[in-house]
Amino acid sequence: MIGTTVLASIVSLDGDSSTSYIITTTAMLPLFRRLGMNPLYAACVIMLAAGNMNLTPWGGPTARAASALHVDVNTLFVPLIPTMLACFGFAVFVAWVLGRRERARIGVADLPGLDDVAAPTGGMVDTVAPLPPERRPHLLYVNLGLTVALMACLLLGVLPLPVLFMIGFAIAIVINYPELAEQKRRIAAHAPNVLAVVSLIFAAGVFTGILSGTGMVDAMAKSVTAIIPEGGGQFIPLITALVSLPFTFLISNDAFYFGILPILAEAGAAYGHSAEAIGRASSSASRCTC
Repeated sequence: MIGTTVLASIVSLDGDSSTSYIITTTAMLPLFRRLGMNPLYAACVIMLAAGNMNLTPWGGPTARAASALHVDVNTLFVPLIPTMLACFGFAVFVAWVLGRRERARIGVADLPGLDDVAAPTGGMVDTVAPLPPERRPHLLYVNLGLTVALMACLLLGVLPLPVLFMIGFAIAIVINYPELAEQKRRIAAHAPNVLAVVSLIFAAGVFTGILSGTGMVDAMAKSVTAIIPEGGGQFIPLITALVSLPFTFLISNDAFYFGILPILAEAGAAYGHSAEAIGRASSSASRCTC
């Protein structure tokens, strides 16, 4: 159980929850079935780990909040690191409790030999087949070192997030694919996903620009501020967190972050709360809905 939690946390560093579920489940579900463990426990700890690690600067909530509020993503993210460490510790604790419960239920398991285990659904996996041509196993440690260096620069705030990623990407693609034709093929392979994200950012910018330029954000923020009781302004970040829980579950994340969050940030500014504080409250709370 603890290994499942740690694996899910590591895989979730890419900021994509679906990848975390697919990879971790594929790796751990056969082991859970072999030992007779409850697979729902695996789903529990994977969701705890993935939801926490999704707060990385390149993850969905933090990136959306930074874009909607026009703040630096590092300023938004770095104060969340202690919270993420605490959440990781809590996820490991939950995994330990569930693991102890399963060990007490299963007891001593009499496992058959490996040759007697039935093939998993979908057939056997050929581990002898050659790797895809785009893989670079001989550069594993080079890419690992580059990734660690990039993450260290992100946490230290050496440069803005987009600049760091552009530099890291340029170095990585030259090292792994020195030929120009090969670089074009790898970029084309990922172009559909990139274009979808870029289109979303442009559309969000247009939407928030219309709201701000026409004065609608200010008007709605004044309406929100008017209904807050006297002395309640200090709780604006808490209110934002509580509102984020149902809103990001009942409506789309984009609608909340680009339509509602700027209003809450404007209302918070009237009481002296920074946009970064409102963004951290919304992104942290929204991960609970996963």
